[in-house]
Amino acid sequence: MRPNKKAALYRSIKEAIDSYPGGLCFSAEGGRPILVNKKMNTLIWALTGHTVLNADIMWKEISAVTSKGGCTRINEPWFELDKQADDKDSLIFRFPDESIWHFRRQLLSDDSIDTIQTEATEITELFDVSRELYKNNLILDELKKRQQALLENIVEINRDKELLVAKMRIHDELGRCIVAAKKFLTTQDATESEYDTLLKSWSEATSDMRSVPLQGITTPGEEELDRVADLVGCRIKYTGKMPEPRRVRLLIYSSIREALTNAVRHGGANEIMVDIADTSSSYRVVISNNGRQPITKITEGGGIKNLRKLLEQEGATLTLRYNSFALDINIPA
Repeated sequence: MRPNKKAALYRSIKEAIDSYPGGLCFSAEGGRPILVNKKMNTLIWALTGHTVLNADIMWKEISAVTSKGGCTRINEPWFELDKQADDKDSLIFRFPDESIWHFRRQLLSDDSIDTIQTEATEITELFDVSRELYKNNLILDELKKRQQALLENIVEINRDKELLVAKMRIHDELGRCIVAAKKFLTTQDATESEYDTLLKSWSEATSDMRSVPLQGITTPGEEELDRVADLVGCRIKYTGKMPEPRRVRLLIYSSIREALTNAVRHGGANEIMVDIADTSSSYRVVISNNGRQPITKITEGGGIKNLRKLLEQEGATLTLRYNSFALDINIPA
């Protein structure tokens, strides 16, 4: 190729690379520049006070810059632009005009020669969007923690309200029984029917006193549990048929509610699996989740202790599977 044609080709390449909006630098082994566009020289001048004279030295110089001439090095742990690039081959700077540039270098190899490509790309918009996303994620994390705390509080408050309602009802029943008994004892001509009615009332009142935990439960069922689960970003998946007896369903609902609280709070679960099996003599319910596995053996807190007490009062048993924090429950039919 003639010298004038070579020169024309070089000028065309130089014009093309200078029109590129980002910074480009190609260098040979040892840092000798082969081709550098205007934008790269402009950016390097702002960081070092000179243009690209040696690409290896230039990279060492800008790697040592933290703040210079209005340029500031950005090293935010939440901003990972290139996970495959080594940290020493990726740098981010904010320039005086508030633009943000990402500098990256990589080896370009072929059979004949190795070339180092150093590239500068403006990422101002991407950085700003990522920062807003990071802030929003922090807010969402805080909201999730508050929702988890709210769920736990709702569970405790509902338990207290349910127990209070049961106690108030039993108190009213006992009051009516006492008034009826006083009337019966002061009446000389009480009939056998009135005696049977009074005895039945006392029997029902004392029966309610023995089953306060169940009588106080007012959980409507799956729909209410699903709403609570949705509040904390979780869903409940059922396998098997929910038993018909109200007493059994209430025990299962209470168990699911407790499992939901612990799975979301301690394991970060987003799905609860409820497996219900009906045998001739009992119902077996296994409640598991897809959350993180416990690292150490789990100790039973107040919620599990209260659930165990509730189940045992009804003749049911509770077994904890510590390797996955699943609840294995057996309820007599």
